[in-house]
Amino acid sequence: MKKITFVLIALFLISAFAFGVSLNTQTVMSTATVEAINAQNSQLGLPWKAGLNGFSGKTIEQLSVMNGWRPLPKDFVNAILSKAKKLTTTDDMLMGSYTMFNPLTMDASNLPTAYDLSNQFVQYPGISYVTPVKDQGYHGTCWAFSTTETFETALAMQGVVPYSNIPVLSTQFVAYHDIDWNLLIAANGWVIQDSNFDAGGNQYFSMYNAIRYGIPPATDFPTISYENSPWIEWDPQNPNWQKDLIYSQGTLLLLSAPEEAYYYNVSYNQYIDAIKTMIMKYGSVSVSYSVPADFFGYQSGVYVPVNPGTSANPYVGGHAVQIVGWIDNYVASNGQTYNVWIVRNSWGSSWGMNGYWLQPWVTPQEYASGNVPAWKFESYGNWFFVPIFKTNNTVWSAADFNNDGYVNMTDWNMLVNAMQQTNPSSQTIAKYDIGVPKTGKIGGGSLEQFMYLWNLAAQSGH
Repeated sequence: MKKITFVLIALFLISAFAFGVSLNTQTVMSTATVEAINAQNSQLGLPWKAGLNGFSGKTIEQLSVMNGWRPLPKDFVNAILSKAKKLTTTDDMLMGSYTMFNPLTMDASNLPTAYDLSNQFVQYPGISYVTPVKDQGYHGTCWAFSTTETFETALAMQGVVPYSNIPVLSTQFVAYHDIDWNLLIAANGWVIQDSNFDAGGNQYFSMYNAIRYGIPPATDFPTISYENSPWIEWDPQNPNWQKDLIYSQGTLLLLSAPEEAYYYNVSYNQYIDAIKTMIMKYGSVSVSYSVPADFFGYQSGVYVPVNPGTSANPYVGGHAVQIVGWIDNYVASNGQTYNVWIVRNSWGSSWGMNGYWLQPWVTPQEYASGNVPAWKFESYGNWFFVPIFKTNNTVWSAADFNNDGYVNMTDWNMLVNAMQQTNPSSQTIAKYDIGVPKTGKIGGGSLEQFMYLWNLAAQSGH
């Protein structure tokens, strides 16, 4: 009886202490706040520490503007998953050019227990495939930074550029081509329009724009950060910037844990191995999650928030970052073992561990139940993106379906019409299946390849 009483008292004290740090939107990131977070983490035996950084003196409300990732509208997501809706962009192009990564067919036999593209936490592969950590400033452009930096790493990992000469690309250019969210929502996801309003964004659109618009070097479009400006500026520093554009040919997409488990019957181990395989084969993965208030003070260790999503530690927006590696069975400062992702942020190198942090994977229990906490990357609605640079000898004329010497909207409409046929003939499939590799059907791969060939044709005057 005494033992039970003692346990109940201990649990009460821990619970009371856990709610002792209240991080509302008016909380200032200060020495007192950091000390309170560390005291709570120590009391609860959590494996991370908070510290002062460039956010000192800012309220959580002021800092929340940097969490500019916006979830896709629910109806929009349902349409994508059902593969039933066709979307129209400003150029009347379908938003369907994504390649679904299939965990059921991948080869995960040679995955190491630790891997790090930044070469900071693990010396394998032993080479850095990332550019220096960037600082997005007080703008909701995390999605643009995540897209651009994932693009940079993919160029090196997929052999387009040498790892010793990875270009720093323009986040300003990517952020300028955001989506008009008001129009998107008002049109129930059917109408897509560009906007340079700093209203937050999503990699679903920016990865597509990397196929359509390309991305120039940062020297052509340097970052312009006006803390109180609601607009992303257009200020090219190179009059010939169009010649410097780098285009991807497609995007590899992996759904969230609950969606992969439900739609594709993917097991837990297959799902984790799929993320690892994407990183090791293609480059850093662009991801998103909901940010608990205490995350702004993170300094080191394995980030495990206390009471995330409650009034004591509320979620203060969505954020987009990149997973650059992993460590199986990482022994943390509290002596416990965690499986962790190595993650790169865009809040400058003074935040976290030189701009990085460690975060636990979704657990087998969370995966089986589908109840993945919103602060984890694998939670519902959060997808994984990697740009693809396909090596092939296809020339632009493969997309000139009417043989008039040009690739334009006429060819695009011919492809769309062929794609919408219920039972296309073998001749139709042979003509319009231009994806890499060919699949024997007319699908998203053909759309991806068409965008790439259209760009090639435009560059050569066709």
